[in-house]
Amino acid sequence: METNTQLFQHIELLIGSIGVMLSLFFATFLIISHKRQPKANIFLTIYLLAFSLRIGKSLFFNYFPIDPVIRNVFLGVLLTIGPSVWFYTNYLSKTNAPFKRSKILIQYVPAMLYVLFCWAIPNDGSTVAEFFYTFLILHMACYTLFSLIWLSKRPEEASINESVKRWLYYFLSVTLFMVVIYFMISNGIIPYYLGTAFLFSGVIIFFGIWALKNPFLFKINKEKYSNSSLSYEESIQHVDQLDRLMTDEKLFLDPDLTISKTSARLNITTKQVSQAINQVYKKNYSQYIADFRVEEAKRLLHSAEYAHYKISAIAYDSGFNSISSFNTTFKKLTQRTAIEYRQSHLS
Repeated sequence: METNTQLFQHIELLIGSIGVMLSLFFATFLIISHKRQPKANIFLTIYLLAFSLRIGKSLFFNYFPIDPVIRNVFLGVLLTIGPSVWFYTNYLSKTNAPFKRSKILIQYVPAMLYVLFCWAIPNDGSTVAEFFYTFLILHMACYTLFSLIWLSKRPEEASINESVKRWLYYFLSVTLFMVVIYFMISNGIIPYYLGTAFLFSGVIIFFGIWALKNPFLFKINKEKYSNSSLSYEESIQHVDQLDRLMTDEKLFLDPDLTISKTSARLNITTKQVSQAINQVYKKNYSQYIADFRVEEAKRLLHSAEYAHYKISAIAYDSGFNSISSFNTTFKKLTQRTAIEYRQSHLS
């Protein structure tokens, strides 16, 4: 009977360790290849390291005693997961977001404070200790839930790559599910301490399979512009400036707008304009401008002021220089003709 118990414990340790080892492997890979990685993967690295350290501690603590202060250090690591989830989601889906270290670091202050004062935080099963433990779990849950809501409410014109968006929905949903299970185990609803380690192993295997099938998540698209001196960060800055020109000055309303005119406004070359849009939004210049023009046409079709305008008039007022081009582009981006779109709105 004792032999069976020992065998089961060994199996527990093996299965639970799979997730920790794979997570550390992926994190190490991202660190070593950081120059070839999107900035978003900095936060994926923190996420993987934080979970692997926390789960590794749980596996160790299941067999050996650990000082409460040391346990608190590993608990404090959990406070890095929430901000990492948010920044990973934000930078992977909205690549023109400015990378400001001060605004990023401030989100990790709670983790730093928790680790700094770990000696003063009780870890003895008392009410106060339970309060801190619940706070850690709610902290992760709130960040993850907020990221999911933010992603779901991103407007169509945000132009998130569909594969990236699908990956983020899986990533956030699985993370939220794992946090909920973690809460249930910590509160005795699921009476199995190593359940989190087993679940984490399954999650990391799932993430690993997805990564192998979608390698674009782990590299910056540089091949097309290998001879360009424009960095990815500079592309983000140029697209951010271009977005402001389109939304504030509505450059797209000019039917004769060309990439040359646009590059002159940005004071960069046409190749750099094309590269910036392609790297950030994964589309070409014409598609980028068409998105703005179709959104403007949709706005006019919604407007009571334009209710009696002909479709052709709305097409020209949206920046298109021909009705045929408008009809083709509008249907491609909305899956409906302009007439159908207007009628559905009026109904």
